[in-house]
Amino acid sequence: MSKIICCLFAALVFAIPISGQSQHKLLRKGDRQFDLEHYQESEKYYRDAADRRFGDPRTLYNLGSSLYQQGKWEEAATRFEQSSRLATDKGLKADAFHNLGNTQLKQQKYKDAIAAYESSLRLRPGDADTKQNLQMAKKKLKEEEQRQKKQQQKQDQPDQNQDQQKDQQQNQDQQDQNRQNGQQPQQQPDQQQNQQQQQQNQGQSQEPQNQNQQQNADKIKKEEAQRLLKTAIEPEDRKNARKYREQQPLPKSTGKEKDW
Repeated sequence: MSKIICCLFAALVFAIPISGQSQHKLLRKGDRQFDLEHYQESEKYYRDAADRRFGDPRTLYNLGSSLYQQGKWEEAATRFEQSSRLATDKGLKADAFHNLGNTQLKQQKYKDAIAAYESSLRLRPGDADTKQNLQMAKKKLKEEEQRQKKQQQKQDQPDQNQDQQKDQQQNQDQQDQNRQNGQQPQQQPDQQQNQQQQQQNQGQSQEPQNQNQQQNADKIKKEEAQRLLKTAIEPEDRKNARKYREQQPLPKSTGKEKDW
């Protein structure tokens, strides 16, 4: 069986034109460098291969994988988007959308990541990895919205304090005027003022503690996000990169190729 496969592969190689052979060699060199985790070198070979055959979705996918491993999220997203748009194979298109979502998740573009994962799932509804990453993106989006809401409330707080100080000043002015007119000062505003001052002092004493708690919570969330991204996304990227680096028809998915 292995001999037949080799013969078929050789026939395919000899049938490719000269320019195709050059691109094939570039892809193979890029593969070797990628497997050695020499991502800058693999990027160069894949980029040259993409220039020789402009618009090839598999080559663009490979280039995006090398860029992704270097942390070049923005350009990697561009290559995966191009691959997803140009691919005619349903499996490649789904994986390109999947990794497009990964790059957008890395850039904290959670809404864009959700849209990309949903596009991937429309092509391959049963993919557990994409479903997991989609839930992660939704969770991060919800956390970001909650954080923005808290920041907005914190920004609105000084305005409320200014209004309280203004009311206290008006009460004090009224009391001063009453004294000048020979009237006894009303006790209720003073009691309210003392109560407000006590509440303000209590809020100030609790603020450092609340800040420390918030910092610890943010640290835990950041560490959790890094762990999830490392374990749930990067292995999937490496697996897909090996799947599409060569210019050959894609095998049908059996659903048993997941690394984790």
